Amino acid sequence: MPKFLCITAHDPDGPDYGAVLRVRHILRHLAGMGAVSVVLIGYHGSIEPRPEPPHREFNVIARIPCSYTSNPSIAHRIRRQFGTRFLNIDGVQIPLEERNRLLELMSRHDMVWIHTVKVANAIGIWHWPKSVLDIDDISSEFSKTYVANASGLVEKLRNLNQSILWRRQEVQLHSRFDALCVCSEPDRMKLPKVDNVFVLPNGLNTSGKEPIRRHASPPRIGFVGLFRYPPNREGVQWFVDNVWPNILGHFPAARLRLAGEGGKEVAWDKPNIDALGFVPDIAGEMAGWSLMVAPVFTGAGTRVKIADAFSRKCPVVTTPLGAYGYPVRDGRELFIAGTAHEFLAKCRRVLERPAVGDTLADNAWKNFNENWTWNSNAGRIAGIVARVLNHPNPSAFLEAA
Repeated sequence: MPKFLCITAHDPDGPDYGAVLRVRHILRHLAGMGAVSVVLIGYHGSIEPRPEPPHREFNVIARIPCSYTSNPSIAHRIRRQFGTRFLNIDGVQIPLEERNRLLELMSRHDMVWIHTVKVANAIGIWHWPKSVLDIDDISSEFSKTYVANASGLVEKLRNLNQSILWRRQEVQLHSRFDALCVCSEPDRMKLPKVDNVFVLPNGLNTSGKEPIRRHASPPRIGFVGLFRYPPNREGVQWFVDNVWPNILGHFPAARLRLAGEGGKEVAWDKPNIDALGFVPDIAGEMAGWSLMVAPVFTGAGTRVKIADAFSRKCPVVTTPLGAYGYPVRDGRELFIAGTAHEFLAKCRRVLERPAVGDTLADNAWKNFNENWTWNSNAGRIAGIVARVLNHPNPSAFLEAA
């Protein structure tokens, strides 16, 4: 039975959000094939156990902090700009002694699964034997979206440079790792045309029972996401400033329900907004939403919140970037809007004609069950594992799972 080491910045037993759900479901598939151990890297800050930790599904064998270079030297800046194999692009690294400890842990496992190139770079290893890099979001595309939304020339140039630096690394990733995973076919097309890049779509697993929706009166519009993640917070702020007042002009009693950690910390300055924080029963909460909005203007990859809404039969209005990576069509599974005027018009269409929202939700539910459950990814993950371990029969790992 193979031993897998997963290295990630997201605690798979932590509160639900997109990256956690992706890591958790991948690890569940790997656990069906062998023994899984987890190393948490403090790329996003503290990784200390919470005072009252939840039930642990996965074995965390190490928690490694990161250091941050806030004022890099001139030599660092020159290497960052011109060193084609320089890894410390964003100034985040683990201590040298922790890297040596991690190398020793890797030697005791058959395969390593790393979540995100930023975490891999923070560890400071160029070539990873017997490894899978789950790229998840493509970093150059993430930075590129900030170029378009920058407030000034200096910020625009800084983000453009960051995008170029990430792109320089991305074209080399296939030679550093045995296999690469991306979230969608459009993302795969952004990488070199090599045979070790695999599409592993985001998704969710559900009970399989068709959700029951309630038509709320007065209407409820919802959003779910981690508000400490800037693209979520900035997108909702845009909706609150540019769309919500006009919706209230047509539906004065409507409520905007904001579910997710960090929402209570934001000073929302418009009426009829309910910042809920973490919601234990998100299914029950979303069952009463007239629609979900996903006003996403920055970021990369595919949004798990879209698949989540599809799985709960909740109509969705989103931006082109919010729908990115899903083979969906405006007006069939969801509504896509690029401006505040379009966003308002499509929200009103669902609110004024609930049957329109029902049709969107029905189409999305069918598409979700065919394409975006993690159960449907079992064969893809088994094939990736077989490739890395040089096993001739991927179905053997499916049988083990």
